[in-house]
Formats: sequence, structure tokens, C-alpha cells
Amino acid sequence: MPERRTAIIISASIAVVVGILLVWAFAPSAQDQVAAAPVTEVRDPATVQNYLQLSHLSIATSENFARQRIYVISGYLKNVSDRPVRLAELKMVFTDFDGKPILDYKPRVLDQNQKPLPPGVEFRFEVRQENLPHGWNYRVPITEVARVGY
Repeated sequence: MPERRTAIIISASIAVVVGILLVWAFAPSAQDQVAAAPVTEVRDPATVQNYLQLSHLSIATSENFARQRIYVISGYLKNVSDRPVRLAELKMVFTDFDGKPILDYKPRVLDQNQKPLPPGVEFRFEVRQENLPHGWNYRVPITEVARVGY
């Protein structure tokens, strides 16, 4: 009889632990609920400036394992609004030596499935480019915030 009680206690304990693990693994998290919420997008250049401030743009050169040049454009985005920003897209215009645009590039530096950028906080971003046109003037591209989502 004592062996039977011990077996019941052990099996009940295992069932409780397995149940807790299943609830933990399959229950939706708060981050999933935030990512699933619809994003309100702002594309107007005048309004975008009320949400994000772009600063400290720089460019660096490195090489990958295949000895190809990689250009890394980095900078800071600061949330100057009173809402958390969930999406940020930049517009980078690479120019030639005459100042004419030769490449428009729109990288998304903050995506919906990332942690939102709280109000007043700065976020450092990096954009990597491998194959830029030959006529490029090797300067930091003209960069502006093209789209914001909150």
C-alpha cells in the first residue's frame, strides 16, 4: 500500500510539472500581443520629424570573408514623441561626384517584431551595403526618416 501511494504522488507531481511547462510554452506572451496589434504609419515628412530625430550619421568600411568591401552606415534615432515607436524606415540617397542621385535605398531599421522604442530613448542603427554603384562619391548618403509606425 505505501508503494502505491508513492507511485501516485510521483505521477501526480510529474503531471503537474508537465502541465506547467505546456502552459508556459504555448501561452501567448505580451510581446506577441504588442507585435500583433495594428501599426499606425506616418509617411508625411513634416509629421515624421515630430516622432523621430536622426543624428550622428557616419560611414565605415570593412571586408567580409570573401574580401568584398562592405560599407556600414550608422547613426542614432531618438524618439521625440510621447508614444513608443514600433517601425522606422529610412530613405538613403547615394549620389555621384556631381551630386546626382544614383541609388535610392529604403532600409527598415526598426521593425514591428522588435522591441518598441520608448519615448525619449535613442536607438543606434547600422545599415550594411555591399554592392554600391561605381559612380558613388564615397560620402555618407543623404538620409532622412521616410516612415514611422506607432
